[in-house]
Formats: sequence, structure tokens, C-alpha cells
Amino acid sequence: MALHEPLDGFYKGTRFDRAGVFDSILFDGIEMAGDWYPHYDPFMHDAVKGPAEEFSPVFPAMSGMDRRELFLKPGVGLLLKDKTIYDRFRLYEVIEPGEWTVENDENHVLFRHTIKGIYEYEKVIALTGDDSFEIRHHLTSEVPLEGEVYNHNFFTMGKLEIGPSREMDFPFCPVGEWRSEYDCVGFTHSGIRFSRGLKEGETVYAGNIHAALTDGMPYQMTLREGTLSVSIKGNIPVTRTVLWSSHRVACLEPYNSFYSDPEKPFSWKIDYKFNKSL
Repeated sequence: MALHEPLDGFYKGTRFDRAGVFDSILFDGIEMAGDWYPHYDPFMHDAVKGPAEEFSPVFPAMSGMDRRELFLKPGVGLLLKDKTIYDRFRLYEVIEPGEWTVENDENHVLFRHTIKGIYEYEKVIALTGDDSFEIRHHLTSEVPLEGEVYNHNFFTMGKLEIGPSREMDFPFCPVGEWRSEYDCVGFTHSGIRFSRGLKEGETVYAGNIHAALTDGMPYQMTLREGTLSVSIKGNIPVTRTVLWSSHRVACLEPYNSFYSDPEKPFSWKIDYKFNKSL
């Protein structure tokens, strides 16, 4: 498992959390997460790999200098607003990048992002076994912060293209809202299946995926490609999940709500476990 540091220049976008951007994840000699985009640009909004997390924009109450034109993207900094609706695919000007520190040993890396007067965000990526790792988060703030955070899960599973061999399963019967009437993908009683390979440039999207007859879902899912699988499990409730897939990656994106204030920090974690069946 190889990681980028927040200031090493690999990812300069303003969409995803810059803490713990993965470069590659290897399991049993197979690259489970790696390059999936055709061209690399450090300012590209999604120039990230593997488990990539994004926070919604937050508009904290800030004292001192006039900051009415700024908003917070946790893991990025204070960004300059404009007169249009926030667009996650755009590159925004970072007015206050905050301070980053990184601590590590052979089994874990701790990223700490501090913006004085607003918050301190810690993210730990730790190996928990030969076939597993976890991501731990801790958010403390000097002002109330509230929003959503989700994980995009850009797993390439050996760099195979997306088709019937890519399977996604839940411990429940899923329902959701497809963006279009696709002829290549659909829900099953326990997951999502592709009926044919996706073509280059083709994408599919389903929103509001959740357990049938409920308003949410457990934070638990499994991605499979032949004999390979990665199981994902979180410890906080999922409000909804999204599927986005191109011909190179099929991503399940679980969304969570977060809230932090001076008397109530917020913590959560995600566990990943890889397997190769015989």
C-alpha cells in the first residue's frame, strides 16, 4: 500500500480530502487500486485512487476577518466562494490551506490538518493484517460543523474492465434510482450485476441506494472480480449509497452525516479486508 502526502503535489484538486490519497494498493501481487483514468492531471477533480473521501462544503461561523466569501472543504482548506451554486467538479481557489503534519511508522500513517479558529482533522490509515487495513477519522472543531462525507472507493481489482465478472453485494435487498434506463446493469435480490461489458466512455449511475423497506442501510458491502474480493464495513449509519461506474471502475459510494462542535467531536472508521478464493 502506497500513499501520497497532502503537500507532495500529486493531488491539487479541491474536491477530495487530500489526507491519505492512495497511489496503489497491492494484494497477493495484484493491484486492487491504481490508475483508472486515461490521463493524469494533478488539478483534475478526481485524480485519486482507491478509497477517496469527499466532504460536502461547510459554511462555518467565523470571527475575525470578513470571511463571508469563504467556505470550508475538510481535508482541503478554506476556499473562495463565487455567485454560482457549488460544483464539486470545479477547481476553486484555496485562500487558507491550513497546516498539515504527517506521522508514520511501519504500520500506520497519521495525517493532521489544522485551520486555526475552525477545526483539527485527523485521519489514520493503518494496516490491521496481511489482508486488511482501516481508515480512522477524528474531527474536533471550535465552531459547529455539519454536513456529509462519503467514500468513492475507486477499486480497479487488477485493472480489468467492467462487465459481468464485476459483482457488488450487500447483506440486504437493495433498491435505488437509476439515472437512465440502462441495458447493461440492474439490481438483484442482494446486489448489483452487469449483463455486458461497458464501452469506453460509457458510464452508469444509480442514486439513493438503500435497503428495501427502510430509509438507510448498514455500512457493509463487498466488491468481487473473479476470485478477488474486497469487503468494506463502517461503524456509523449510512444515509444513502451511490453507484458510479465507467468501463474501468465500478464504485459504491456510502454517504454519512457528520456533526462536530466544541463540546462534541466526531469520530468514525472504515475497515477493508481483501480475499482471494481458491
